[in-house]
Amino acid sequence: MSLALRKSQRTVFQRFLTDPIVGFIVFIFITFFKILPTRAASSFGGMLGSGLYYVMKKRNQIGRKNLSFAFPNKTSAEREKILKAMWHHWGRVYGELPHAASLYTHARKKGLSYLKEQARLKQGCFVCSGHFGNFEISAATYLFDTYCLNPVYRSANNPWLDKLLFQQRKGVLIPKGAQGAKKMLDVLKQGGAVVMLCDQKLREGISVPFFNKPAQTAPAVATIALKMNLPIYMARCARGTDGVFDIEVYPLPLNKTADKQAFIEDTMQKINQELEKWIYEKPEQWLWIHRRFDKSEYQ
Repeated sequence: MSLALRKSQRTVFQRFLTDPIVGFIVFIFITFFKILPTRAASSFGGMLGSGLYYVMKKRNQIGRKNLSFAFPNKTSAEREKILKAMWHHWGRVYGELPHAASLYTHARKKGLSYLKEQARLKQGCFVCSGHFGNFEISAATYLFDTYCLNPVYRSANNPWLDKLLFQQRKGVLIPKGAQGAKKMLDVLKQGGAVVMLCDQKLREGISVPFFNKPAQTAPAVATIALKMNLPIYMARCARGTDGVFDIEVYPLPLNKTADKQAFIEDTMQKINQELEKWIYEKPEQWLWIHRRFDKSEYQ
């Protein structure tokens, strides 16, 4: 659904009262975080995130379900500890938003040569990630001088938030859905890199195992990569124990000898497996509170 259509569906009360009020509050927070030094902004954001754990009861219920799927052998206390740490981490992520460029500059980087080679060849590619670590650091800034990541995103229902949180990103913003498909193809044909967060549920997707459960997954990455003969890279930006981020880019092995349907299923399963590896390694850095599986799993 386009931002214009969503905006038209907002009630008068939302458009003229709640939306601008929420937008103004978020603007104040972003400005406050921007004024603060990077570490202070991150720490204060973490404090706010930790506080949200105690009020976001419905989201916590979703998180606990997801954690039980991923870690069936952990105790409820161990899973709750991960959930609390997640809120702290994501609070820090939002506190760090105005400082993304600085955090990127000081991050440890590995595998950027793959994307530099794509830029040299002027060949498009897909860069797959998830709601893990601080994906905003790479999605919101230039990866390096001559090659920009072009993110696929879902616009916020509140147009004020959309401008504050998404429209500030560099690169071509590709909205989800049919209207973004042509823009995505144009970017790829022009040799650009399209970034997709591949850990979200898609009702029209294909069923692919994720934490040993069927999960509806968008197959566009594999479908287009096969059709246009494009490489796929995995990219993660994980918070290190010292507070410095580790950015890693590496190619996803593709089984090009498989038939079309087998290729698509195999590719999307490999992407899910890579995401699982990241999450098992640093579980507090994944966003557990979104419904990744069928809604019946959360009843």
